[in-house]
Amino acid sequence: MSIEPPAFDLVVAGRKVDGRTMEARRFRSIGTDLTEQLGRNPTASERLLLMNAATIAMLCEQATADLLDGKPVDQENHRRNVAMLGQLLIKLGMAQKSRDMTKRDSVGRDDFGAALLDVTTKNIGD
Repeated sequence: MSIEPPAFDLVVAGRKVDGRTMEARRFRSIGTDLTEQLGRNPTASERLLLMNAATIAMLCEQATADLLDGKPVDQENHRRNVAMLGQLLIKLGMAQKSRDMTKRDSVGRDDFGAALLDVTTKNIGD
């Protein structure tokens, strides 16, 4: 059974945005894809997160396009956008949070993994 996602009507800040621009069509496409991945009709709060995720995804795509065109890219800003997109996707349940593997999580690790962590930890401390 497929859930028909609500259309992204492009009403932002109380005004209707012209949906004919290339950017508006891409925004709607990303938003629709994310809503379909959610797998249910989003709540009002999820809809806001989806809208922001679509916006940040577009910013990330633009930075990637600029980079591929040989244009300068603000790398720090791009890293922040990618991190924020990941956090939004985690909040929406579409991605899992990375787990930090440290010595306290060492149950079940093999000898090679233990040695690798020990060497890495010592090199960072130096």
